[in-house]
Amino acid sequence: AGSAGQSAAKKAKPKGELGSEWVNAKGHSRSAQMGLNLKSEPGVAPGIYRPVQFDWPAGDLQKGKYPGDIAKDQEGEVGVGLTIAVDGTVAACEVTKPDAIAAFNTHACPHILRYGRFVPALSDQGQRVSKRYDAVASYELITRIQMLAEQEPFPVSPIKKAQPVTQPTLETAGITAETQRPSDVSYIAAAVGVGTDGKVTGCTLHSATENDALDQHICDSLKKNLVIRPAVNLRTNEPVEDSITVSLYWN
Repeated sequence: AGSAGQSAAKKAKPKGELGSEWVNAKGHSRSAQMGLNLKSEPGVAPGIYRPVQFDWPAGDLQKGKYPGDIAKDQEGEVGVGLTIAVDGTVAACEVTKPDAIAAFNTHACPHILRYGRFVPALSDQGQRVSKRYDAVASYELITRIQMLAEQEPFPVSPIKKAQPVTQPTLETAGITAETQRPSDVSYIAAAVGVGTDGKVTGCTLHSATENDALDQHICDSLKKNLVIRPAVNLRTNEPVEDSITVSLYWN
């Protein structure tokens, strides 16, 4: 309640600043904002225990003036290539797909280099690694609600998915009563690769603790402790490689 009260007490940002909100002359709500969508593989990344993640407390893209013309409702998207250093800063940025509005193109990289902060990727050896990622910097004045379009039914797969022999628990992930839980962590999720013999071939945490040693310990433990029945091709009755998702609540 204390932090909420402090936020409410903060002075509203002036119209046209990133993070500001206002109602224009036509009575339409506007909210100047910059987003950054980092593209990464959703499944098991070979050799990676933790993919790069945003470090929201350390960085803030909603600083400075909105680069577009708010009177003309200018919005845009800029494709960028980012190299995330081992300390979480952006080591390099290049525009890979410019927007039609030049102001967004000239703003994107300098702004991301200055204010973008990340939790770096972690290898399966417990080492932070510098990696390059494609991303999209978006500039918006209108809050959008995205509706899922009606889709065609998924085709029936001839694969019987891999399944854990027993339900994974916190203990499976190496978490005991003595393990110190980070204050802001209540959920862990990992994509786990499964070989044709049922052995774990990889582990990538898509909801991690952001503690290097603990994230390595969790993936090491899952690789050691999980007992999995491999996937089977129902047409040939042969085992095939697959992946499963392990989701655990840590309260």
